[in-house]
Amino acid sequence: MSDSKSAAAEYLEKHQVQQLIQECLNELVSTKPEDAFGTLSSLFKRKALPPVIERLVGREVLDSRGNPTVETDVYVQYLGEEEFAGRSSAPSGASTGSNEARELRDTESPRYNGKGTATAAANVTEKLSPALKGMPLDNLKALDDKICQTDGTELKENIGGNACTATSFALAEAAASLEQVELFQYLARQYWGADKMPAKYHLPTPCFNILNGGKHAGGNLKLQEFMVSPNTSIPYPDQLRMVAEVYHKLSALLQKKYGVSAKNLGDEGGFAPALNSPDEALECIEQAIQDAGYKPVEDIRIALDAAASEFYNPETKLYEVEVGVTKTGDEMIKYWEDMLQRHPAIFSIEDGLDEKDYENWVKLNEAIGSKCQLVGDDLYTTNPNTIRKGLEGKWCNALLLKVNQIGTISEAMEAARLILDAQQSVMVSHRSGETCNSVIADLAVAIGAQYIKTGATARGERIQKYTRLLQIYEYLKEHDLLE
Repeated sequence: MSDSKSAAAEYLEKHQVQQLIQECLNELVSTKPEDAFGTLSSLFKRKALPPVIERLVGREVLDSRGNPTVETDVYVQYLGEEEFAGRSSAPSGASTGSNEARELRDTESPRYNGKGTATAAANVTEKLSPALKGMPLDNLKALDDKICQTDGTELKENIGGNACTATSFALAEAAASLEQVELFQYLARQYWGADKMPAKYHLPTPCFNILNGGKHAGGNLKLQEFMVSPNTSIPYPDQLRMVAEVYHKLSALLQKKYGVSAKNLGDEGGFAPALNSPDEALECIEQAIQDAGYKPVEDIRIALDAAASEFYNPETKLYEVEVGVTKTGDEMIKYWEDMLQRHPAIFSIEDGLDEKDYENWVKLNEAIGSKCQLVGDDLYTTNPNTIRKGLEGKWCNALLLKVNQIGTISEAMEAARLILDAQQSVMVSHRSGETCNSVIADLAVAIGAQYIKTGATARGERIQKYTRLLQIYEYLKEHDLLE
């Protein structure tokens, strides 16, 4: 035998080519499909080596507020060649907790008024790409761990939290696409483990931000978000429809009462009228619910995001909860107790106190935690270390989960697991600066989150998440996977 023939035989033997071809042919003959070559192609593909990361490409793009963020493209080595596998991008918050992962922005450059993300995007291409090259995509935690190791800081101060989140999102998107499974299924396997996947899934109940204040709107209204949430027993498509109806009734009511400018929208698609007090906003919402033919409490409940750190003065230790109205921590607890009395439809209050006012958080939880969901956002910043302290100290009874607060999906999953194992609630959340990816919708379903908030029933980047939930709902029903 010539050297070339010997080398060829050795190569075929090493890779068991003849044996694998015979296995594929045997399966083809046993099933006798109409499309023999198509089926054979699929059978051969199953025998191929799994895809591995070839390179990552970072890109500076704009978010829904017109500010730069980071987008990541994933390319893999698969079937003997480089192949584009997926992309995603990072959101950005307006009111942010002090312990959030740090967005990397080009503050020294005049580009985008110092908000550019060219350096963060370059870090994806030049630092994360070589670090992750050659890694398979079936283990998201291993990929996210490598992202964290490459950065080397808890708050992602070197690579940038925006670069880390965009890359973690993109890797999950790419992996699900390559496996030809739904993203929520891929994420569920990462969260639960392959041998503990849920037999059925439930959809999170949305909290729709229909009226904006605080940093999301401007004006005198200090509380940041006024949300409506249909009864949890109502099927998701009907929940979406009901709130869309309420949203339009609220638009008409606000215009009639305050003029056409009252229908102006805030960052998250909620209306941003010139109101002066939370009671005024709540009365409008309660009326809109009734105008749409529904009953507050029974059909639709109300959730608030106070974002209290934004109106807290750490020097005086006072909260200016309304213009010209300041309160101590103890007075804020009474303020919330009284508000629940006046507006019984309220079932959830997020960040009702400053992120570091731990003593009063405990008091607030003792006072109303048994009858109201108290959500930690700036308080927790999706940080597992902080959450452990909060659970031990009984600060609140629910977590607002934002992946970009901690940096990667796997770290956010760890945070969620701590809360869910403690029999508390998780509300998965968007940010005020969003893009049109819908990863958080799949993530909420994958981990079994009770709630999700992703804006009003308006603005494309918000609707994208609600539409994705519709798609997941239909998929679950079709495959008998809906709880």
